[in-house]
Amino acid sequence: MAPPEHEICARWLEAGGRVGMAILLATFVVYALGLLPALVAPQDLIELWKLPAERFVAATGAPTGWAWAGLLDKGDYVNMIGIAALTSVTALACAAIVPRLWRDGRRLQAACALLQVVVLVAAASGIV
Repeated sequence: MAPPEHEICARWLEAGGRVGMAILLATFVVYALGLLPALVAPQDLIELWKLPAERFVAATGAPTGWAWAGLLDKGDYVNMIGIAALTSVTALACAAIVPRLWRDGRRLQAACALLQVVVLVAAASGIV
């Protein structure tokens, strides 16, 4: 039988994965049906995808870093919500087991799990 923290982590990963995939599906439908205007017209993508990243950004005005969050009214950027949700699941799962580990007297493991959360959040924030 798996330790309780493994089951807690697995539940968070499963639920987060399902929610993230549902968001990705919903936002893809929004994009595919053209329910929101796109920053970059789909017909232009074939030529633009050939460009190096720097030239793509310059040609399209595409955001870098977390600037995509300001473009959630664009069909081609709204799907970033699902991507952000999926990528945050691991940090949430690690955070979810910290109280259990602490309560069970496994302070070092709790600290390591919390440190993992800090590293993941710092990496995602762009600070590092």
